[in-house]
Parts: sequence; C-alpha cells; structure tokens
Amino acid sequence: MLLNVVIVNYNSGGCLEKCLASIEDKFAGIEYEIVVVDNASADGSEKAAQNRTATTLAVNGNNSGFAAACNAGAKNAKGKFLLFLNPDTVILSKNIEELLNRFDKNEKAGALGCQNRLPDGSIQTTAYGFPTLFLVASFAFRTKELLRFGPLRAALWPFLRDRYGQFDKHEREKAVDWVTGASLFVKKSAWEKTGEFDERFFLFCEEIDWCRRLKENGMDVIFDPSFEIEHYVGYSSQQVKPRALLEKFRSYLIYFSKHHGHADQIWLRMIIKAGIGFWMAVYRIKGDAESYQSYKNVKEELKL
Repeated sequence: MLLNVVIVNYNSGGCLEKCLASIEDKFAGIEYEIVVVDNASADGSEKAAQNRTATTLAVNGNNSGFAAACNAGAKNAKGKFLLFLNPDTVILSKNIEELLNRFDKNEKAGALGCQNRLPDGSIQTTAYGFPTLFLVASFAFRTKELLRFGPLRAALWPFLRDRYGQFDKHEREKAVDWVTGASLFVKKSAWEKTGEFDERFFLFCEEIDWCRRLKENGMDVIFDPSFEIEHYVGYSSQQVKPRALLEKFRSYLIYFSKHHGHADQIWLRMIIKAGIGFWMAVYRIKGDAESYQSYKNVKEELKL
C-alpha cells in the first residue's frame, strides 16, 4: 500500500461526494485506501462514502473532534504515506506519484503541504510561521480584514513580505514551519516517530502542534506548489460559527500552554480577552445582538 487517505466528515453536504470522486479520478495510477471518519453528521453526507471503491466508512456516535477522528482514521493505516484531507476539497493535479516520489527522496522531510486554491482559482494561504503573540493578536482583533485596504497593505508590505501566510507568493518549494491540515501529507515513519495529533485540540491548531513536534524530532515540513487542490474553506467549521470561534481561541490557549512560557501564556489571555471585548463593544454599538452574544459566550466559556 502506497497511500492511506484519511477524511474527517462533519455535515459536509455535497462536498464529500466531490472530494471522493476527485480522488478516484486523480489517484487512479497508485495503490491507495480511503478512510472516511464521520463525526456524527446529521445531514446524511456520510452516505457518499458507502459502496465507494477502496473506501471505508467509520461512524462515530458523537462529534469527537478533528484530531481524534484523524487519529482513529490513521490507526490501522498500512501505507508508506498518509494524507489527511478535508472533505471540502477537490484534487486538481494528476502528478500524485511524482509528488510522493520526490517527498520520499527528501530524507529529512516528514510532512508536506501542497498548493491550495479557492474556488475562484486564487491561491489560499497554506504555509505559515508558528503562532506568536503578535499573530494571535492579529486574529483576535481581525486585522487581516484591514489589509484588504490597498494603501494600508502597501504600507505594511516591507514588514510582512518575508513572513509566511498571505504575504508569501507560494511560488516555490521550500521548508516552512507548518502547513494547513486541509491537505497534509505525512510519511508513516514520521507519524510513528512524532506520535498522533494531540486530541485536546478539538478543532484548529492540531496540525501546528504536530508540525512543531515533528521539527523538534529533526524533520522538516515542506511546501510544494507543484501539486494542487481546490479548497472550499471551512465548510464544516462554518456550520456552527460560535463553536468554531470558541475552539480557535481554546486551541491557541492549549498550544501556548505546551510550547510557550508562563509569561507568554498570561499575555495571551490578556490579548484574547481584549480582542473579545473589542468586538463585543463593536457589535453592541452596531446593534448586532447575535454576534455580540457569540463573543460574550466565548468569553464566559473561556473564563476570561
């Protein structure tokens, strides 16, 4: 077996059907198996995996979270490589064998991410640097939205152009800190050495933590733009936006507790509290009671 594909499904609508069809089309030349782990979907989307070639469906009685479902899907994998793939993706490239051969020959590489494209064909941010207090503050205050303003983006370009993320052009293969788990290739040997995803991460940051542990074991994370997928970003997580917001903040707190000192953890809670407070004030002024309540619930749940 060359490749085991693990897909975690949660109310993915018609996306899973398209994803599986694209795998059958583009991976036809290699030996592979697919495991779809369904996290108690209520929309019937898991049925897309039934009676599919080389596809096994595992159904959880409850939503165990993304990391736990990935671990369950990878538990009995026999392939040389693993691919953790979101159900809201479509494989675009046919050069899977070439990609895996190149990945295999890079002895230091343990994980690999590919080029993600949005449905309109534009490049989605795929490769990043590890989270810092500055980056968490940018998320908490949603400063990325301000960077859509051309003059401000141009003014900040000298500072941001060498950082990973949306300011990197994603044009060449290179070693990075981490790549998004929407399409994460992993050598089975690296998975066994590094260990599973930390299941304390219900949603978000599990791949960041895993890539960090991989690098601590002396292996590299590679971004390779020669292989492309289309990604309908966050289809499943957007189904319950307040929950997604809560889990993003909670995951940052868990990540910093593992990889940062006590002082950074204190600053992190202050930043998150300030960001939540800021948006609560904005939505109160705008009269958006639903959004205000969402942020208030997150604050209460995190005991900030």
